[in-house]
Amino acid sequence: MALVAIVPLAVSHYFLIGINRDSLETLEKKYLTRAAVSIATEVQTVLASNTQQLNTIAGSVLVMRRALPPDTDPFGYIARRQVITSYISADSDLLALRVLDAAGEGAEAKPEGLDKTTLQELDIARAAALKGQTITGTFQYIASINQPAVVVAVPVVDSGAVIGVVEGLVSLRRISQHIREVGRGDVTAFLVDRNGRVLMHSEPSIDVQRPDFSSLKIVQEFAKAPVRLTETYDETTRGERVTMLGTVAPIGRPEWGVVVEKPERMAYASVAKMFRATKEWISIALGLAIIAAIFFASGISRPIRVLAHRTHEIAKGNYGQRVELKTHNEIGELAENFNSMSAAIELAVDGLKKAAHENNLLFINSVRMLAAAIDAKDPYTRGHSERVARYSMAIGKNLQLQEKQMRDLRISALLHDVGKIGIDDRILRKPGALSDEEFEVMKQHPVKGAAIMGGVAQLIDIIPGMKYHHEKWSGGGYPDNMKEEQIPMQARIIAIADTFDAMTTNRPYQKAMELSYVVEKVKSFAGSRFDPKVVEAFVIAVKRGDIVIEEQVRGAA
Repeated sequence: MALVAIVPLAVSHYFLIGINRDSLETLEKKYLTRAAVSIATEVQTVLASNTQQLNTIAGSVLVMRRALPPDTDPFGYIARRQVITSYISADSDLLALRVLDAAGEGAEAKPEGLDKTTLQELDIARAAALKGQTITGTFQYIASINQPAVVVAVPVVDSGAVIGVVEGLVSLRRISQHIREVGRGDVTAFLVDRNGRVLMHSEPSIDVQRPDFSSLKIVQEFAKAPVRLTETYDETTRGERVTMLGTVAPIGRPEWGVVVEKPERMAYASVAKMFRATKEWISIALGLAIIAAIFFASGISRPIRVLAHRTHEIAKGNYGQRVELKTHNEIGELAENFNSMSAAIELAVDGLKKAAHENNLLFINSVRMLAAAIDAKDPYTRGHSERVARYSMAIGKNLQLQEKQMRDLRISALLHDVGKIGIDDRILRKPGALSDEEFEVMKQHPVKGAAIMGGVAQLIDIIPGMKYHHEKWSGGGYPDNMKEEQIPMQARIIAIADTFDAMTTNRPYQKAMELSYVVEKVKSFAGSRFDPKVVEAFVIAVKRGDIVIEEQVRGAA
């Protein structure tokens, strides 16, 4: 009876271990592949996000070129206004930014101490981009700030002709941190080029040495054909020959590859432990074997149920699920890999949210840059657009506008005077009152602004506020002589915010007025110039402290 019980137990354990070994091998390969792909995806995301940002800046240059007077150089205009420095910040991937025309003249912002090699790489990328293609340069290590980086350059194309280049030095510090996070414990991660040169490594000492790994089989396979590959190969580590299980994930452009590897004996350590446990169980008496079988059946079913429950939660979109198991067998390994999978999915979702947030910030900053450039044409209106946007948002808040309406209101308020870019500076800067002819020219700026932004389909919802903020509630405004509910809500709000800022800042034709006087004056315009409902929301915003006049704007905007 003992043999009848023990032999089937031994045979079943033998086949079970083989099956589990194959399953564990598959899981280890999937884990290494996911880790390599996650790093490769982050590299692609960083480069794509910053390339998009550079393309947006290039688009802003074209908008300026069309909007500025014909004899005005947009590259020189950007250099004089120093508007690109706002893109270089502590939380930005851009370490340096240059906006140059075909002759290499324009604006640039860069850190101190860039070495000669990096400066040459910037010039090489600019020359290549002038041929009309987006260029990603070679890997660079900026010793002065201890950061890895790469140069990205995009052409500025107008009517089929390349008129300049926007290029940035993109930091790869997030990639370096990700590689070191993945390469913990028995796992090693590194980034190589097609020549086998190590660009970044999870071990800081190797990262500094930047060795040549072209002799590794997996790197050689990547050099032959940049495709995703997982295989077993031998490697010499600290003088010892070790069999490794590794995977490589190509990035595409540039032609880099991410390699994540792990010693095979560590990957299958749980299998060896299972062999030893099997020998021990075979020597146990029949009674103990039965008890142990019952115990292990319970121990296996419980974590499987936990895993099944957590998997169900993941399917519902709850990516923060984790499995806390203290077992050290294949179920424990499965739980660890499940946790890694959950973390990878959660990280990917967070990455998408962050990318969406960064794109929104990029759009808002581009709008603010354009608004600041317009305000800078007149020393008396510097900061005017930002303040009008802030006052408009306060009024919109008290009107309980929805989130999208508030977002459109903010952008419309920032750009409400963009049409002034097409008005002669002599009229904008005139210290005295405008003549009738000059005022007729000035009255064209809402229509000009709407025409400038009308070519961008994504901005169609913000044009009403730009075009009609000089209409009057009782009629008689411009450009279309609308009245009452015909006037879009955006324009009704911006009209009050615009008037309020004009009355509370010094202008060539008047001194800044006191807040209480201005509020009463605005209230007196309810039903004639302004919508009474919006005036009421404005008064509430002032009483609540949502609208506050900063003293430093009284002297000059």
